[in-house]
Amino acid sequence: MKLTEEQLKSVATWFAGGASLDEIQKRLVAEFGVHITYFDLRMVVADLPQPEDPEDPESPENPEDPENPESPECPENPENPEDPENPENPEDPEKGLANVAVTVDALMIPGTMASGDVTFSDGVKGKWYLDQMGRLGLGGDLPQGYRPSPADGAMFQARLMEALRAKGLC
Repeated sequence: MKLTEEQLKSVATWFAGGASLDEIQKRLVAEFGVHITYFDLRMVVADLPQPEDPEDPESPENPEDPENPESPECPENPENPEDPENPENPEDPEKGLANVAVTVDALMIPGTMASGDVTFSDGVKGKWYLDQMGRLGLGGDLPQGYRPSPADGAMFQARLMEALRAKGLC
């Protein structure tokens, strides 16, 4: 589903104001008469610039924080994105890292619209699924509490959309 520029600006404003995806869906219907699935809206919001959390220790407001391993002042950090000598920076798409593999199951998990496998760049493998409401879920053999890196999360969403489009599911 494509939204107009006006609609995208409204979604960005509502999201930046703290509106939930459910609230944004309702406002799109009320103000523009546009019905959009939860998943499509998640993809739209994922493409928006994310609001900064003032309590986030990784924010630029707190660069001197010794507990912050992402601090630009931290030369011993092996994953510092500003270190051009670091070939293992997982967020450098030019070097082919942050590689996430996504497949779509030929037989979907019962009760889902789509399902498949994902392998994140750190080698962790799991299952993904879209339920009947269009909500994305992760599970399978993922370690409890596992969270992919932000680069992996973004790459997963992009690869998932590519895979779903290739199968005609999106």
